[in-house]
Formats: sequence, structure tokens, C-alpha cells
Amino acid sequence: MATQKNDSIYVKAGRLFFILLFVYAVCFVSSLFITPDRLNWYRSLPLSSLTPPDYLFGVAWSILYLLMGISAFLVWNKASPRYFALQLICAGLWPFVFFFLHSIIGGLIIIGLMIVFLALTVKTFYPVSKTAAFLLIPQLVWAVFAFYLNASLLIG
Repeated sequence: MATQKNDSIYVKAGRLFFILLFVYAVCFVSSLFITPDRLNWYRSLPLSSLTPPDYLFGVAWSILYLLMGISAFLVWNKASPRYFALQLICAGLWPFVFFFLHSIIGGLIIIGLMIVFLALTVKTFYPVSKTAAFLLIPQLVWAVFAFYLNASLLIG
């Protein structure tokens, strides 16, 4: 009996590690598109007065990816991962579209989709784990703020 409990703890720890490794891999790959040249392009844009300092974006996303991973872990095999996967793809795709392709409109579309998929993920996770759903709320708030920042670049 004790062995099964220990195995269960190891399996859960391994699962959490795998999920966090996966979401941070997405974070790492997407960060490769934010080079100094791309940042110079971004800084040359008419940024909103509410734009946070550059370092805050890295800190915020590092925390948000951690919360995403824990949220996914809490609903593992209990809720459909479809919308979670789609919002994660959007989160990883946005730096490529915005920074690498210099597409402000494309970035806005990606963030808009991410907001929709995040809301659907929260709705899907909530009946299974309220904690998992609530862990995604900071990302949803951040995505709405990012949408505003991205849209403000179009308005100028």
C-alpha cells in the first residue's frame, strides 16, 4: 500500500514537471523572436503611456506560464485540454507575429484569439477545479491589457 502512495506522488511530481517543462519550452521558443533589433523596432513605435518597462513583460510571463502549468496539472485527464492548448499556441505565437513579422494587426488578432481561448479554458476548467480556473484569471487580465497595448499602437 505505501509503495502505491509513493509511486502516486512520484507520478504526480513527474506529471507536474513535464507540464511545466512543456509550457516553459513554449515560453523559451517564443522568447527567441524578441531580439535586441526587434526590441528597438518595438521601442520606436508610439507606445501607450501605460506601457510597462520591458523587464516587467518577462517577469509577468514567467509567472503566468507557471500558473498555466499548475492549472493544467490540476485538471489533468479531468477536463479537455483543447482550449488550453489553443491559448498556449496563441501565447507562443504572438511574439513571432508581432516582433519577428512586425505585424501589429496580426499581433492584435492573436491576442484577441488568446482572450477567447482563455475564457473558454476557464469555463472548461471551472466545473472540474475552481482553483485551476482561477489560476488563469491573471493571464486573462494580462491578455486584455496586452490587447489594449497592442490596439493602442494602431490608433497611434
